[in-house]
Amino acid sequence: MDKAELRRAVIARRDAIELDVRATKSADVCTRLVELLGRADPEAPRTVAVYAAMGSEVDPAAFAAAADRGWQVAYPCMLSAADAAACGQRMCMRAVAAGDVDTAPFTAHPTRAFTAAEIDSARFPIVPADMLGMVVVPLVAFDQTGARLGYGGGCYDRYLPTVSASCRIVGIAFDEQRVDHVPTDAHDLPLPSIISA
Repeated sequence: MDKAELRRAVIARRDAIELDVRATKSADVCTRLVELLGRADPEAPRTVAVYAAMGSEVDPAAFAAAADRGWQVAYPCMLSAADAAACGQRMCMRAVAAGDVDTAPFTAHPTRAFTAAEIDSARFPIVPADMLGMVVVPLVAFDQTGARLGYGGGCYDRYLPTVSASCRIVGIAFDEQRVDHVPTDAHDLPLPSIISA
């Protein structure tokens, strides 16, 4: 099965999980993320990057709310073509205060590209990649080797190599997203850790 076929099949499987089951599993994943954060190196940067859940993804909102007590929380913001060309990335991470999550345009529209002029950088400052202590990564499918199938844009594959060596990178998923084998290309990076429920 190629990546596109696998992506469609696993998203359909994920979509079929009942809402209450999805909520329970998301809560379990968030609890385990909080435990992991509690074991973080006290010298590590105190910013964690999460994502705004789309569709049937594991929702890390409860983890973000818990992490906000003592950690800065950042969310991905897709960049316009001009801004992406200028910085070499299609995505940056922007700090968002707990009370501003619902009003940040890039959390409301996670796949839309924004120009720098469209985002209030004083309210939502860019967090340099080397200032992240943890990155929580969304995924479509994963296997036992840590291979990750994303949505096909390659944003995390380009972004993750820019974080510091001490940054914890953790993929989160439902058990139903586990597959026997994720087809990979040379640019696809395996995740060092995946939490699923």
